[in-house]
Amino acid sequence: MADTGTLSTRESILVERARAGDRQAFGELYDRYAALTYRHIHCLVGDRQAAEDLTAQTFLQALQAIGRYEERGIPFQVWLLRIARNLAINHWRIRRNHSNGDNGLERKDSMPSPESLCEAKLLEEEVWGAVRRLRGDQRQVIVLRFVDGLSYPEVAQVLGKSIGAVRVVQYRALSALRRALEDGDLGHNSVSAGRLS
Repeated sequence: MADTGTLSTRESILVERARAGDRQAFGELYDRYAALTYRHIHCLVGDRQAAEDLTAQTFLQALQAIGRYEERGIPFQVWLLRIARNLAINHWRIRRNHSNGDNGLERKDSMPSPESLCEAKLLEEEVWGAVRRLRGDQRQVIVLRFVDGLSYPEVAQVLGKSIGAVRVVQYRALSALRRALEDGDLGHNSVSAGRLS
């Protein structure tokens, strides 16, 4: 517990220095959160290059807005993930408007030759494809909770929802994914027909 407080204190000092225009402090915040931000965005958009671009955009927007950041009970990490979330949403809107019939399974990475590795890779792609086809907040809650490891209160802060609402969204998202896995559909119909946006 004391370590969490120390981490929070160090983060607060870095944020205050960055707000005052200290680029080195902002660089330390970047070092601390770049991998988390990239992983979060990659899970939302499913494309390595887009995730790299959106991560860079996230930190650029954060740098431009850091002077206006006030904690008000929202940690810097949560504020940063909100920026990332908004950029990912905009990316999906633009992508959806420019491509018809794209199912989001663009991964053309190398295919392992052993059969078991190939099957595992295909299953992983299908599951993450199903996660990416979850509707709005459902997909974001799954990524924030199970990939980023955020608590319910932190997810609630990122999404601007109550903790109870986050729990409901998570339950519905997991139910949709379970139905997709049981049906062998992995989201082609049942996940995209989720009830909560």
